[in-house]
Amino acid sequence: MKNPIIRFILLASILVAAASTQAGTLDDLEAEATKPSKRSSGSSSNNNSSSSNRDSSSGNGLTDQLAAGFAELIVEVTFKLAEVGLTVLAEGGESSVYRYANKTKVSTDSLFRQKGDAILPTVKLATQFLSASDGITAQLHRVEAGFALLGFSYSENKLKESGDALTLTNTLVHYRMSFGNDISWDLAYGRGRMNGNQVHTGDVFAMPIRLRLNPAWHFEYYPVWSSYNGGSLSEHQFSLNYQYKHYGITAGYKRWSAGVTSVDGVFGGLYLSF
Repeated sequence: MKNPIIRFILLASILVAAASTQAGTLDDLEAEATKPSKRSSGSSSNNNSSSSNRDSSSGNGLTDQLAAGFAELIVEVTFKLAEVGLTVLAEGGESSVYRYANKTKVSTDSLFRQKGDAILPTVKLATQFLSASDGITAQLHRVEAGFALLGFSYSENKLKESGDALTLTNTLVHYRMSFGNDISWDLAYGRGRMNGNQVHTGDVFAMPIRLRLNPAWHFEYYPVWSSYNGGSLSEHQFSLNYQYKHYGITAGYKRWSAGVTSVDGVFGGLYLSF
């Protein structure tokens, strides 16, 4: 094969093929996370219309009464659950306010907050390093700030593999709830940004839950759901944390998933809590 042109074409083809095989998982994750979900409507709508026609033709007065009674029961139960849910949310936020009002434990107060509380921090700075599947590594930086029942967070996840990178940033507003002194639950909503082959923005919802096991140890579950261009990306993080005064170390498991593609692995990190 003495023709230099043929050699050049073959070499270029090999390099392109190698590059495409190296940068695969993060590309797939980005593609799945930004792919609009498909909803089947053709055959299902025809089946629904035909079945409804059969039901209406064969229905009778007793069936209509039972259906109406069942629908009324469902509405009542739904409103009751919503009422209970709103009550729980209001009481949880109120408890966070009380905990900030009582910064040291007093015998007459059942709710209190000490300085550097990892369950309900005023300021928290965290850094984590993850080793994932397919040779992917990731690094997280998160800043949290809050007072009583309101908070704010900014996080940046940088995922890297050979020849590719994907950066996920979230800016969230938190509604912070306390259930006693050892359990906290946040409802957080905001905007996210995915920077990979292209830049995408979307809505993000998270609800971190923290459980204090003893004064030094606590468990955290931090789920995040993002929506980009009609697609979705979920992130689930489980960690066990040890804290001495304002300094803490963390270790756990984390997983990103979108469609049929996922990236997961174990991580460790450090944090400061005030």
